[in-house]
Amino acid sequence: MDTTLTATARDNAGKGTARKARAAGQLPAVIYGPSFEPRSFNLDPVAFDTIFRISRDPNTVITLDFDGDSVPAVVRETQRHPLSREFLHVDFLHVTKDLPIVVPVRVSTAGRPVGAALGGRIRIIRRTLKVRCTYDNIPESLVIDVAPMDIGDMRRASEIVLPEGVELVLDNDINIVTVYGKKGGAKAAVAEA
Repeated sequence: MDTTLTATARDNAGKGTARKARAAGQLPAVIYGPSFEPRSFNLDPVAFDTIFRISRDPNTVITLDFDGDSVPAVVRETQRHPLSREFLHVDFLHVTKDLPIVVPVRVSTAGRPVGAALGGRIRIIRRTLKVRCTYDNIPESLVIDVAPMDIGDMRRASEIVLPEGVELVLDNDINIVTVYGKKGGAKAAVAEA
């Protein structure tokens, strides 16, 4: 999938200029980063939205084309209209292969827990976790194997198997996933069987 967007430079960075850009069917944006001179520019909002609808990954690396100058970036923040949900403004973070960034990554589960046979259910306590890595190592998701989990079991952040070059950014070792249900009901179900 091509993730290149044409960036049309804007001379002024301000609300009036941004309003005029939106009135002309453009999406105002800015890019910044460590040792990178901030630039204000406009994008095609349909092309921007299409990339994320296809990838379904908020950490997709976008290549911004400034008149032949290609700049890799990730979306740092978006602003949307509260009713129409149209994009109003986008902030991009300039990325390089030698400088790690911190991004939120989705948590997902694999397998069916042992406790599910006894009426237990999976509860994902944290849907996303922040990781530090270079932009070319951003994982699509952090997968937790829940197959061996019984009712009452929990998996902590430290138990997640991380890809090489990826580290969790956490203050504490927190619970991520649990299997919950009634243990008494589970014993009765086993006794009946």
